[in-house]
Amino acid sequence: MNMKKPSWNWAWSNLNYGRKKMTNTNLTPNKSIVNNRSDLRTFDGLLSMEVTYEMVQEIEAAKFAWQNLIVQGHMVVICAKPNGGKTTLMVHAASEMAKAGYDVMYINADAAGSEIREYAEHAYDFGYRLINPDITNGSAEKVINELKTISQKNDDFSRVVIILDTLKKFAELMQKTKAKELFSLFRKLTAKGMTIICLAHTNKYDDADGKPVFEGVGDVRSDFDELIYLIPAKNSDGSITISTCIDKNRSTASNKSFRINVDREVEVLPDHIDTLALSKYQHDLENDADVISFILENIKYQSKSVTDLYALAQDQKTGFSRKRIDTVAKRYSTNNCNEPKWLSMKAATYGYRYGLISNNYADILKMEYCVKV
Repeated sequence: MNMKKPSWNWAWSNLNYGRKKMTNTNLTPNKSIVNNRSDLRTFDGLLSMEVTYEMVQEIEAAKFAWQNLIVQGHMVVICAKPNGGKTTLMVHAASEMAKAGYDVMYINADAAGSEIREYAEHAYDFGYRLINPDITNGSAEKVINELKTISQKNDDFSRVVIILDTLKKFAELMQKTKAKELFSLFRKLTAKGMTIICLAHTNKYDDADGKPVFEGVGDVRSDFDELIYLIPAKNSDGSITISTCIDKNRSTASNKSFRINVDREVEVLPDHIDTLALSKYQHDLENDADVISFILENIKYQSKSVTDLYALAQDQKTGFSRKRIDTVAKRYSTNNCNEPKWLSMKAATYGYRYGLISNNYADILKMEYCVKV
């Protein structure tokens, strides 16, 4: 998208408060606006966060190293719970970036000794480098020192990608000062074109909306260019669907979805899937299993209302409250669920009746209760 340089930016730079004048001399500031402005030096703190034309240009000119998700020359942190697919996905990404001509170094300090052979063979087959400080008599400290040395070189690193797995192995994330020092080092490297990708863990518990929360200091969000969460959802065939949730974005990166099969092969899906909603549904399904079985058993031969089901629950001493039965009945009905367990139809007087879903069941109920589906 071509974007004209806005006159307001020219006008503000023309106030001689240290801003660089824009070079387009065809843009003429509105003199009455300029003359009537307040002394903007009062607002220096706010104006330090001003969106400039150059920033917009930089965002639009971003070049992606992988999948419209990883921006070349950016600091990116990818977070997920343990066994959330971080390493499997990034090993796949490393192979694709290497195929695209990047020099990829995957620093895996989180792998068990039994996994190293498999990772090493994958790196050899797909043309990227696997680095492991543990089995090579190195250390996380040595890795950081080597990166410091590299940061002092006047080289162009725009074709270099460094992946650190995981971030907590290289910085004490609960100590703000140490984390800040490491992030400053990463910024020196990205300033010379290098792409830095860090894998990190999330907290054990999600936030109130069910979204994951990064495990560590808040500086991660402020210092990195992109903060991306991975949201996994298990499938019935043993595969896992993983979708990204971009929490911070200094580019035009867009969310993606992937499927990882039982052999840990990665497939990029054509459309983004809301795995947060899917995983919540799966969690509810597991918790509601006993009530679902109860309802299905008792609507087998005739539809039932919540009142009917609650009376049966009391007779059978299930311990299910009326509220829980009502919640579960509504949650998995044809009115509210993409994969409903039962048919929901308005009763002749009040509320709903729930019945088994079959080809002719809707017609039977319409005749029985003289209601419309």
